[in-house]
Amino acid sequence: MSEKCLLHTAHIPVRWGDMDNYGHVNNTIYLEYVQEARVAWFASVGIDIDHAPEGPVVLQTLHTYLKPVVHPAIVVIELYAGAVGRSSLVVEHRLTTLEDPHNCYGEGHCKLVWIDHASNLSVPVPGDVRKVMGCA
Repeated sequence: MSEKCLLHTAHIPVRWGDMDNYGHVNNTIYLEYVQEARVAWFASVGIDIDHAPEGPVVLQTLHTYLKPVVHPAIVVIELYAGAVGRSSLVVEHRLTTLEDPHNCYGEGHCKLVWIDHASNLSVPVPGDVRKVMGCA
């Protein structure tokens, strides 16, 4: 991942139930970790994604699995600013563990589209979100 603006870092404990029959975290759980980090980031910058008339909806998620995470561990998700379009933005992510911070366990991105919830149509990304994504 190239030098990007760090938006947020989340620490998420791996639960025993996150594991699969192969003895590592199930592939679907990684996306849950990234979602938790994204929701925490939105809250930390004052973006109400629960009750606002407009907000982000996931359009695309990509995660490349580089190394398996095994319980017990604390997953560290770093979120980085990606491209911002008229009504969309990309939040990139990098996954490590607190116990092994120098090894990347996975990386990827999530493309979000800002929509008006009543009409279900895209609307421009708000200026305050653009400012946060520009790390101004």
